[in-house]
Amino acid sequence: MSTTTLILGGGWGGLTAAHHLRGLVSSDHRIVVVERGAKFSLGVSNLNLMVGKRDSVEQIQRDMEKLKRPGIEWVHSEIHSVDPRERTVETSSGRLTGDYMVLALGAELAPDSIPGFEEAAHNLYDAEGAVAIQDQLKGFEGGKIVVLVAGAPFRCPAAPYEAAFLVEAWTREHGIRDQVEVDLYTPESIPMAVAGPAVGEALSAFMDDRAIGHHFGHQVTQIDPASRTLWFGESEVPFDLLIGVPPHRPPGMLANAGLTDASGYVPVHPQTLEILSDPDTLEVQYPGVYAIGDVTAVRLLNSMLLPKAGVFAELEAQVVAAAIAADINDEPRPGVYDGNGFCYVEVGDGSAAYGAGDFYAYPGPRVTLQEPSEQAQRAKDEYEDLLDLWFDA
Repeated sequence: MSTTTLILGGGWGGLTAAHHLRGLVSSDHRIVVVERGAKFSLGVSNLNLMVGKRDSVEQIQRDMEKLKRPGIEWVHSEIHSVDPRERTVETSSGRLTGDYMVLALGAELAPDSIPGFEEAAHNLYDAEGAVAIQDQLKGFEGGKIVVLVAGAPFRCPAAPYEAAFLVEAWTREHGIRDQVEVDLYTPESIPMAVAGPAVGEALSAFMDDRAIGHHFGHQVTQIDPASRTLWFGESEVPFDLLIGVPPHRPPGMLANAGLTDASGYVPVHPQTLEILSDPDTLEVQYPGVYAIGDVTAVRLLNSMLLPKAGVFAELEAQVVAAAIAADINDEPRPGVYDGNGFCYVEVGDGSAAYGAGDFYAYPGPRVTLQEPSEQAQRAKDEYEDLLDLWFDA
């Protein structure tokens, strides 16, 4: 009997699930990706765009309609509501029903939630915003550059630190370092706190080596575009160029469907990624319905949440695709997600630091961060090869 798997969201996790599942089941089983955006790009590419390693948005984006692998259907529609019990979704082009459902809707950006952010900040997590940063840097002669994290949690925890490193390196390459201050402000207690103090201390030391100011425990409350001033409660900080990571929020239709917990995101079983009715007992609520990536709340043993990063979405997607394929093919499930993850933290000057570890360890994640190397930078750059693997030119 043929089946239909609905994958809601065409980001990194959703497309990984679709491609992986397509290779595991026969062609009579439908795989449908529902995505409102017409373009796909990797968030890591915005950093290359920001400092001019890529010239235009077109270089880092691909048309969703040019998905290369046969047998993956793309529905370009807005999702209005989700019914996990019936495994149906209401979209702007009609209702879809599946035998399996994968929620890969990510975390939405909410720049409007901080007064003045949209007017004053160049959004690092938006391709057009990255182009605007590049344009501003080209004409920048001196002053204070601020990298601002406007809320937590946020996806790609290394990105704001990478932005600070790359901007600092850019000022040296262009001979204006003596005329520029580079500072980072974040509500986090340490850099990438969920990875543990050793990683945070290493990143802080890297910033100290580059004379990058780092200010933790700073939650921005408003921004004055006219005076170029950040407000953190009663204290104020001036800036000349503001690179911002906006607050994030979960897609509203998931709360309406009763799928979110107190974190605002979807609680899932840490190993199977099935949606939970009770996170304490790990009781599964909707068999055949999964959530992966940034939209999830995976509670770790230290009570923190698994970071929102593409590598976790990718690894979770592979586990979920294998589980769905095993059910379809009437085979034992091949494995579970084990909590391991990694990332490459770009530090400028053609180098990146490789970090990896077990995020499900007790009493908390055990993660190490290696010294920066050109080899790690090359490995990070290879992620953009996904564009050519997944899409026709």
